Amino acid sequence: MSTEVIIVNWNNRRETLECLDAVSAQLGDVDGATITVVDNGSTDGSATAIASRHTKAKLFALHENRGFTGGLAAALAGSESRNVVFLNNDAVPEKGWLAAFVRAIEDAPDDVVSIGGKIVDPTGKLIDFIGGMLTFDGHAFQNGFRYPLGSRDEPRAGDELLFACGGNMISRRAPLMELGAFDNDYFAYLEDVDFGWRTWIAGKRALYEPHATVRHASSTTSNRLGDFERGVLFERNALQTALKNFEHLAESGAAVLFAYLHRLHHYATTRNDGSRELTRPAMGEKKKSRWKREPLVSIDDPLTAMQFRALDWIMRNQERIAKKRDDVQRRRKRSDREIFERFPLHFVATYPGDEALMQSAIFRMLRPELASVDRNMREIMKP
Repeated sequence: MSTEVIIVNWNNRRETLECLDAVSAQLGDVDGATITVVDNGSTDGSATAIASRHTKAKLFALHENRGFTGGLAAALAGSESRNVVFLNNDAVPEKGWLAAFVRAIEDAPDDVVSIGGKIVDPTGKLIDFIGGMLTFDGHAFQNGFRYPLGSRDEPRAGDELLFACGGNMISRRAPLMELGAFDNDYFAYLEDVDFGWRTWIAGKRALYEPHATVRHASSTTSNRLGDFERGVLFERNALQTALKNFEHLAESGAAVLFAYLHRLHHYATTRNDGSRELTRPAMGEKKKSRWKREPLVSIDDPLTAMQFRALDWIMRNQERIAKKRDDVQRRRKRSDREIFERFPLHFVATYPGDEALMQSAIFRMLRPELASVDRNMREIMKP
């Protein structure tokens, strides 16, 4: 039995060293436990500091930032461990974390690929992750995020999860790799949701282990990307998650695409100079002025550009996505209907204009006939 804890770092030296200190203190609790760190081309001296302070850790010092998924892929390519743990570098494990994870995965039935642990805030009092929910458009939420522990029903040890959080999870390496592990095209965000859905599609499962707890600073690395770069990744990854995994894409994908069009329209017509021209009716006359130059239609709002950049990536990579979809569907042993009876799809007004979208007659007609629930953001996460 061997277990490898994999941690990916990018310009986050202080938090990563703190994380490594806590993990190293628990290696003696588990036979054959090791640490692998992947440094994504950091420029803050991370690699040197890690190599100096944690001499027994295996270090992959990459020359570029390959993202969370690329960093994990680099480590997995050289791994021969029975079990692999993915841990965010801004998380600090509580006492007994590693032993609880290994005990849970070793005792789990053969159809279990991954086990997700509990994630709390740095004070240990607020929820970060005790389970998640998938939305109709490929996005996801952490149930009860930033609400006090105990204010939400928490799964028990061994309860099923649709997906484990990639920031604190253990997997059996062989089935993880057989299922394709995390999709390297994601770079970061929603890769764990995609993998969880694919796990269930393939007839496998994920479970929960509340005693494998970490305290998470949250977003210390991702904040360095900036809101709009993160937004591009969230949007494109949600789209490809839906496109790859829905069993009946023509039926279930209609609401996804209509929602994306609605959001594009809302941003383009409300947040950009000259947007009035976009709303001029067909054959409608322009209002001309002798003295005022007519505004040009341009996309200068970063939120609008974010949506278009995500769409551009999807369009440029549609054949690649189609091939991955074929692979997912060839592995299917469990229907979406069965999956969503366990874990209902969520309809949540997330973006400006979503309330009107979800109340529209067309959108209601396009909702897939799968088990679902309607929620609002305040119920799911604390403002």
